Amino acid sequence: MEVSRRTDYAIRILLELARSDGTPVSIRTVAERQEVPYAFARGIGSELVSAGLAESRRGVTGGLVLARDAADISLLDVIDAMQGGVSCAVCTHDKQWCARMGGCAVHAVWSGADELMREYLGSKSLRGLIEDER
Repeated sequence: MEVSRRTDYAIRILLELARSDGTPVSIRTVAERQEVPYAFARGIGSELVSAGLAESRRGVTGGLVLARDAADISLLDVIDAMQGGVSCAVCTHDKQWCARMGGCAVHAVWSGADELMREYLGSKSLRGLIEDER
């Protein structure tokens, strides 16, 4: 599994929102603080809102805020929203991809690795990452 640049940017944006403790932050400010190109940040912000990870607040003091507590948003949540999930091999998430399904000794290894990754990434919350910084 490879984390895309877009997913990395989404994590950085969400970490910035988590640090704001519920105060809306403009997407321009987030982009500048996290060194994310503004055009990317705008699109990612919309995706995060659609995924239910962030909320958009309108008005002069508007911007983005987390949709849930930072302790309740994991890296797995972000990866699932941005990339559609975690997977070592295509066969673990697309059963039609491989003609050898059911007879491949390696499939169980890839499935186990996926499970371990999901468990580990699911255990890493935005709040935990911020606390680890300190």
